[in-house]
Amino acid sequence: MPPKPKYSKEEILQSALNLVRKHGYKALTIRQLAAQLKISTQPIMSCFESSKQLRQEVWQSADLYHTHYLMKIDETSKDSIPLQIGMNYIRFASQENHLFHWLFLNEPGSESSFQQSQTINQLIEDPALDPILNSMSTESGISPEMMKRMFRILMVYIHGYACLIAGQIMEVDEEQIRSDLVDCWNALQIGLDETSGK
Repeated sequence: MPPKPKYSKEEILQSALNLVRKHGYKALTIRQLAAQLKISTQPIMSCFESSKQLRQEVWQSADLYHTHYLMKIDETSKDSIPLQIGMNYIRFASQENHLFHWLFLNEPGSESSFQQSQTINQLIEDPALDPILNSMSTESGISPEMMKRMFRILMVYIHGYACLIAGQIMEVDEEQIRSDLVDCWNALQIGLDETSGK
């Protein structure tokens, strides 16, 4: 009977994700992952057909982790849902800098064909957002189409903030960021009222 594997595929994937979180996606090699786990490369190679497959599955794990991070909504908070999602997105850029770069800021062609940076439209079209946007639409009396448009504009603004922080061009000041996002959202609502003749 062959010896029981020391690590499951899920544990190897988690360790690989942690390696990227700490050192960036360029550190994700089978050799470096094996060194981190203190095992030979063979157990990793028995779980993944190639380095490309390993990187693809780790990228998918990073993408899923980002989605869960964004959707941490505190129902007891006085902050609106768009503001909470926006703050989570910016916190992710700051606290998970290497993952943010891998998911959103890679140069075209710098990775295998499986990995393409997400677009704002992909984030907005995420089915996980539908119940949230529909609820906001019902509560505010704003049509679902207009709510999605407003949220898209806010996300463009938020993404700019996140990129400046991820690039260490701007320091994190959560109080200022929150104030700026509230101002942006309020300006969008005023603009909506004016264009609708209210």
